[in-house]
Amino acid sequence: MTSTYTLSFTVGGLFLHEGVELARLRASGSTWGEVRKAAPAGVFVARGGASSVKRIRNEVLGRLSHLTETEIAHLAEAGMTDARALMWIAACRKYRILAEFAHEVLDERLRTFQPEIRASEFDGFLDGKGVDAGEIARLRPSTRARLRSGAFRMLREAELIDAENRVCAPRLSGALRDLLASGPGSGLDLIPGGG
Repeated sequence: MTSTYTLSFTVGGLFLHEGVELARLRASGSTWGEVRKAAPAGVFVARGGASSVKRIRNEVLGRLSHLTETEIAHLAEAGMTDARALMWIAACRKYRILAEFAHEVLDERLRTFQPEIRASEFDGFLDGKGVDAGEIARLRPSTRARLRSGAFRMLREAELIDAENRVCAPRLSGALRDLLASGPGSGLDLIPGGG
């Protein structure tokens, strides 16, 4: 039986800076509990009230929990391109629908030299998934629009698509390529041109 899709990624975007800061706390030897307690004090100050801070903190920690400790350590020290890639990989590992979109649409567009992705293609992708997944088939148009907007926002923030919605293949460091290639479920396959 296929597991259900989690579709709550519409909160925020990639959370690049927050993810890097929390990864730095974790890589410095803090436990996840200490990271959770430290996060509101210094990482999300400009993000809104206490409930917003808690929601965003939990979302970022939830994504980071899908990275290995070695990937967290790399994220803590990485350049921006690698950091963007790791935060996208974390989001894809948490949200299967994003991983499947990366596999089925992003990589295909890059390989066929037709790099532009239109909103209608995301909608068609959701339609296809809805055939076998009731939770997707039952989505209201407004929810589908938020999912599309959230996905495209993360793709832009990860620099995996440009302002014209063309797929881009980032230049990952050799260290990140080696790290991702060495682990199970590598993550390189989630990056256009990576796998």
